[in-house]
Amino acid sequence: MYSSLSIKDLENLSGIKAHTIRMWEKRHNIFDPNRTDTNIRLYSNDDLKKLLNIASVLEHGMKISKVIALSTTELNEEIEQLQRENIDAAKKIVINELIVATLQCNVVSFETIFREYIKENDVEQTMEEIIYPLLVRIGLMWTVSKLNPAQEHFASQMIRQKLFSAIDNLPVTKSAARFVLYLPNNEDHEIGLLYAYYLIKKSGHECIYLGPNVPLVDVGKCCKNSEATHLLCAFTIQRPLAMLQTYIADMKLTCSEQHILLQGLPSETSGLLSHSGLSFLHEIEDLKNIIS
Repeated sequence: MYSSLSIKDLENLSGIKAHTIRMWEKRHNIFDPNRTDTNIRLYSNDDLKKLLNIASVLEHGMKISKVIALSTTELNEEIEQLQRENIDAAKKIVINELIVATLQCNVVSFETIFREYIKENDVEQTMEEIIYPLLVRIGLMWTVSKLNPAQEHFASQMIRQKLFSAIDNLPVTKSAARFVLYLPNNEDHEIGLLYAYYLIKKSGHECIYLGPNVPLVDVGKCCKNSEATHLLCAFTIQRPLAMLQTYIADMKLTCSEQHILLQGLPSETSGLLSHSGLSFLHEIEDLKNIIS
């Protein structure tokens, strides 16, 4: 399956320099890329997967002279052995495989990789060790235009489905603490908020999940009607400090009875936005400490 991956893309995604890839092609014939009319190399997603696997085994001591002698089956066997023997390497390999599945919009591959990992680990480990690093990689690829909108949405929707499923599997309980969770106007990326939803519900607290792009006036009505004790607002896009100050002041007026939790703001802004009754969640551990 060919894509528009250039040799520079392979360098950025694998960490292996472009001149090294060219040398391996010339000396060892590891790739046979398509070429444009102007002789520019175009690599496939399968080429990327092979290179990521080569990078993994090289990182853990195998010489390139041995690697290039391996068949595809033998290289895959080396990757499987590495996954069994080295935990950190296993995580990187899973993330690499999910990157390739995202580039291909391959539902079966993404589902299989995710299910195999979560079967041996819990939701929290999967989110914090695999999904968050994956999202960072996807974000970097997005900024340099190496993911199109369909690919980015594919990965996001797959992860959303997994989180909703995990949330639905948790028991419903009544509690003294009642959390309202939402994203403000013009905010649509809810994976971080969904994970907070999972953690809060898992801790035995009631959750009212409003989702993305919710007007503050409606949030206030929900807090009042539900007699919420906490309000969690997540920010996923940068906003000017003056805009944040105005918005948070309005939050305090609109939701004066709730303890407000703010997620996703740069740590350097917390001192400038200080109000009583506010907690800034800079790391996921900050939320875990509040709900434990």
